[in-house]
Amino acid sequence: MFRDFIRTHVFERFPLVVGIALGFSQCILVAWGFAIFRGPASIPFSWLFGSALALALGNGLLMPRVGVARPRGRIGAWFDHAYVASGFGAVVLAAGVCAVTLGFAFAVPLLAFAGMHPEAGLAFYRAASIVAVAGLGGALAWGFRYGAQHLELTLLEIPMAGLSERLRGLRIAHLSDLHIGNGTEGGRLTAIVEKTNELAPDLVVITGDLFDHDPRHLVAGAQGLAGLRAPLGVYAVLGNHDLMTGKEQVADALARHAPTLRLLRDECVRLPAGAPLYLAGIEDPGRDWTEHGHGLATIEKLAAAAPADGPLLLLVHRPDAFAQAAALGFRLVLAGHFHGGQLALPIGDGRWNAARFLTPYHRGLYRLGEATLYVSRGLGFAGPRVRFGSRPEIAVLELV
Repeated sequence: MFRDFIRTHVFERFPLVVGIALGFSQCILVAWGFAIFRGPASIPFSWLFGSALALALGNGLLMPRVGVARPRGRIGAWFDHAYVASGFGAVVLAAGVCAVTLGFAFAVPLLAFAGMHPEAGLAFYRAASIVAVAGLGGALAWGFRYGAQHLELTLLEIPMAGLSERLRGLRIAHLSDLHIGNGTEGGRLTAIVEKTNELAPDLVVITGDLFDHDPRHLVAGAQGLAGLRAPLGVYAVLGNHDLMTGKEQVADALARHAPTLRLLRDECVRLPAGAPLYLAGIEDPGRDWTEHGHGLATIEKLAAAAPADGPLLLLVHRPDAFAQAAALGFRLVLAGHFHGGQLALPIGDGRWNAARFLTPYHRGLYRLGEATLYVSRGLGFAGPRVRFGSRPEIAVLELV
């Protein structure tokens, strides 16, 4: 219920919601600054309330413009990225201030009961909130500067019912969420392609969000992806950011400049392996975020039309399709979309991240009966170019 509410009322209007949150966050940080350095009594509440409404309105109107797919010049691209990064930082810091303030509000009666003087209590709040803001600021700075520098390799064995002995040990390199145009272009893309080829996989797959908003990067990005090599082929599906960029423009660029990459558009193919093995791929359903794979008719059609003489693999951008795909006989589902949360607490293998509020399938390996899902942490960025506790990855899955 909570996840459905977030999808419907937040992600359907994500740029607007983020813009409004940014406006209020800016005012929260100003109010916190007054309280810390000049005392709570110095906060001009009437001015602050009016400013919060004005900033929320202004950012609410501006943020959706930043997320529109359009060619950007160098200055325009710099402004967009700087605005998104600073806005994201403001929201995170304001959330930290709110958490400390709420905790302090609950602690006030206990502190008073213990005989702590109000001035001492305020000093305690100052110290705690400054530590929290400094800690969050440091984590953000590290995430922006170093969070995506280390490309992690994930090696997994995937048991697959019905797999021919002749295909035992087949290796799949799983890439996802490159977001070319938002920091993964140029030398970074070249490094990803070279690293993937060095792994010598039998099959390379990309589960969506190859591009990110700016169509100026389509040609160079497609040319970079053309360097991927695998004996059984290179396959990809489109994600929601590809649709925002323009799905036909993306498909055309790949066809023209990456002819060795096969884009699966709601279709199933038999892989040129030594025994029957089938790969299906569906395009993201688009801007209807509330679907999230619940009863997608495309999956049913592909499952019904697929031959039954070999295992069936599925490429899909959003992992919420897993339960439906597993019930329809897909043995392996590969997905991405959530970037492992992109920001995660560095405990419990990063399982504590914001994507948990959206889906039960946010990163890593999952099983339902004889079906397996792997959700990639991806390689690029959605929005701010920051990662923390969620390193970009190439997953190599060996079928056994």
